[in-house]
Amino acid sequence: MRAVTYQGVRRVSVEEVPKPVLQSSTDAIVRVTLSAVCGSDLHVFHGRIRGMEPGDIVGHEYVGTVEQLGDDVKVMTPGSRVLGSFFTACGHCWACRRGFFTQCIHSQLFGFGSRFGNLSGAQAQWVRVPYADQTLRTLPDSITDEQGILIEDILSTAYFATQRANIIAGDTVAVIGAGPVGLLAIQTAYVFGASLVFALDLVPQRLEQAQQIGAQPVLVNGKEVAAIHDLTDGRGADVVIEAVGSGASLDLASRVARPFATVSAAGVFTESSLPLPMGRVFAKDLTLRSGMANVLSAFEPVMALVKNGRLKPEMVISHRMPLEASEEAYRIFDRREAMKIILLAE
Repeated sequence: MRAVTYQGVRRVSVEEVPKPVLQSSTDAIVRVTLSAVCGSDLHVFHGRIRGMEPGDIVGHEYVGTVEQLGDDVKVMTPGSRVLGSFFTACGHCWACRRGFFTQCIHSQLFGFGSRFGNLSGAQAQWVRVPYADQTLRTLPDSITDEQGILIEDILSTAYFATQRANIIAGDTVAVIGAGPVGLLAIQTAYVFGASLVFALDLVPQRLEQAQQIGAQPVLVNGKEVAAIHDLTDGRGADVVIEAVGSGASLDLASRVARPFATVSAAGVFTESSLPLPMGRVFAKDLTLRSGMANVLSAFEPVMALVKNGRLKPEMVISHRMPLEASEEAYRIFDRREAMKIILLAE
């Protein structure tokens, strides 16, 4: 089969690799219809993920059709259209029984090398999915493949980060980073009751897109804190959603937040340590929440919101490209010339 493989820092290649086979009675083999390039994939692309080796298959966003099942898979059925979590969960350990699926003792991440379980990625024609009954979800006919692949990761990530920010109806929300997750966090913030959402970014074109979905654009140019304070009677934002994953964005979040605000980080942090302005966090009584998005807990409500038109994730798609064009897809995504790239497996 054809698959996108890691070949070193800023190098990927589409290669012929063996088709995956069942390795456990709880596995499924899924024929991939769509995969996608995610901001998290850039951590791999930039060589920030320890344990990646040349030839490793990358990618963690996928929808497709169940082709083969292990004997102990009871919920999934052959021929079903499915989306899958970017991580696996067994469904029966202590963490899974409490809904803490990201902390499953058997968890593996698709396409992130030996550090995260050595599970092959999903930017391929087929993917092996461990613990299929828990890791996969059946897609209803009313949800398209493109909607499904956005639900699979970035929309559910935005929903999860927004949900745990505890927005109260009427709150003012600041979203730092108007990339795909940030744009979807704007949508979900309004679903949770925000009265006004600020979008903060360095890129004017992204702010234009944020404005089209109802956000107040704020260019990050050294004057952004004053701008938000001017528009909130000097208080700052009631809630901040951080959607970048950097020390600078966390610092900015602490500066635009009002006292007793919640900062919910949706960005992926790969560094072992980051400077955190604890003096400001302490003085303002801020609550900081961060962690791998528990998307398996979000799939059902998010699918319902998409099905009923409350969330419209397709607006973030900027490019649709064949799998064979993945090298170019990574290059333009890395240059911020694309918002969200969908890869067609066939």
